[in-house]
Amino acid sequence: MEHDTETGWIRIKNKEGKWGFINSDSIVQIPVQYDFLNPFENGLAYAEKGKEKFFITTRNLKLAANYDEVRIFSFGRAAVRIKNKWGFINEDGKIVIPLLYDDVDYFTQTGLCEVKKNHKSGFINMKGEVVVPIIYNNVRSEQMDNLVIAEKDKKWAFFDRKGKQLSDFIFDDVYRSWNEDFSKDVFKRGETTFFKNGAALVRNGKEYCFINEKLEPAFSNNKYDSASVFDTYKNAIIKRNGKYGIIKPDGSAKVPIEYDWIGYFDTNHNSSEYYNAKKGKIFHIYNKDLKKIGESYEQVSNDFSVSTPNLIFKNLKGQYGMVHWGGNIVIPFEYEDLQKQKSGFIYGRKNGKTGLLDENGKVKIPFQYKDLYELDDDTQLFIGDHKVIDIENKPILFGYDTLVPIHYNHQKFIASKNKKFGVVDIKNKVLLPLEYDEISNWVEYGPEKRHFVVKKGKHGLIEYETFKTIILPVYDQFIQRGGVIFACRNGKSGILDTNNKELCPFIFDEIKPAVSFGYGYSEKANSIYARKEGKFYEISLAGKVIKEISKKAYKENTEYQNV
Repeated sequence: MEHDTETGWIRIKNKEGKWGFINSDSIVQIPVQYDFLNPFENGLAYAEKGKEKFFITTRNLKLAANYDEVRIFSFGRAAVRIKNKWGFINEDGKIVIPLLYDDVDYFTQTGLCEVKKNHKSGFINMKGEVVVPIIYNNVRSEQMDNLVIAEKDKKWAFFDRKGKQLSDFIFDDVYRSWNEDFSKDVFKRGETTFFKNGAALVRNGKEYCFINEKLEPAFSNNKYDSASVFDTYKNAIIKRNGKYGIIKPDGSAKVPIEYDWIGYFDTNHNSSEYYNAKKGKIFHIYNKDLKKIGESYEQVSNDFSVSTPNLIFKNLKGQYGMVHWGGNIVIPFEYEDLQKQKSGFIYGRKNGKTGLLDENGKVKIPFQYKDLYELDDDTQLFIGDHKVIDIENKPILFGYDTLVPIHYNHQKFIASKNKKFGVVDIKNKVLLPLEYDEISNWVEYGPEKRHFVVKKGKHGLIEYETFKTIILPVYDQFIQRGGVIFACRNGKSGILDTNNKELCPFIFDEIKPAVSFGYGYSEKANSIYARKEGKFYEISLAGKVIKEISKKAYKENTEYQNV
């Protein structure tokens, strides 16, 4: 379910995969009958039903025409396609720009839209009038700007929204920037621009410079050997005479042009909250306000967070701490390691022991554990040295030599005592007696909803929720591949499925799957081989001999197998 911001309704999808809308009282507003249905925008929602693609109104009225493709509305226009030609409809669903074009883009605040025809590009306005002739190799417009650009003979020129050419075709490149508004939804917060972050970055030959919307130099002495666009915070990394710095839109070097290299903290260069400025072996860490907040021998980088108000790094003494983006120290630099978790808590290591801190640096779990990790992101339970504890360091489950959460359910644990394994739950209820030599947890390519067990040296299989025995632990050798088990008992080998059904009788001296059995795609990859009374065979899953093979072929096809 998803809340629709325009109507206040709730977009739903039923068990049959059909979409519709209900209101807050669960009364159907749009019948749940569509194969796909977008949220409403400007009174229309894009819909799919069977092979048809169309728009509906809030009254569930289908627009008259059927189109092969319909794009979202932008400034009151939506692109539509029939066969290989594109045009535009208005919010009443009427065609207002004929379907004449080979391809089209979206309308921007310039009131213009890029169109293509006969392999050439230009711009039209919202009336469908050609404003910039459709004669250029490429054209571009950005969401926040009033000017557009066109390319001819690998050079770019600027035009205004009325189609007037404002510059000659002199630029080798004009670079796009993004402006991020973090108050908006994550899918709507970023808009493209040439100018709105401070100035547009252009290149002439090997020279980079910044220009304003009058297409004049944005400031004096504005030419560089290389440069980045101005980002959301109106900072641009520049290079001159082999040295790097960071400038503001007025050209002032707030980070001096004296560093060997400067790079971004975030892979999204348009909204990086920190910068790494390297001089010699030292990285000088600057925040988005270009205030220096620390030094390290290691580059700082994003932990995939959308926002990083506090930064963890290792100082020049090799100790970890955490600094607020403004420069205040939140966690002192006295730890051997600090690692932020999804929950917001921070694992720290001090004097060889691990503990837990909150985002304000307050100790929540004392530094007394050799190993400590979260049981789940949201339960505030932890495992410290093989016992479960809560956020107040109170023991919840303890008394075992080892304790490992089961992959499928972290409220259940594979526990051991005196080298014997079993299963217990979070309330210490024994679900499987501690009498096994081994119990598997999750196994890559292994059987789903099953655990392998070993008891008194014999192999078996149990169910993953009830822990009931499926295959008794009576087999000398056991290996699972592709949903079947190659087993050996009393010197004879056969094949079982994971429900203990015998697929191949135990009549062979040895059975081995092909090296890639279970995760190969060719027919040969899923072959099975057997040895009996000194002869070698390729066999079927049921044990039927397909053909006799040489000992050499047997070895080549089954090498590295343990069964």
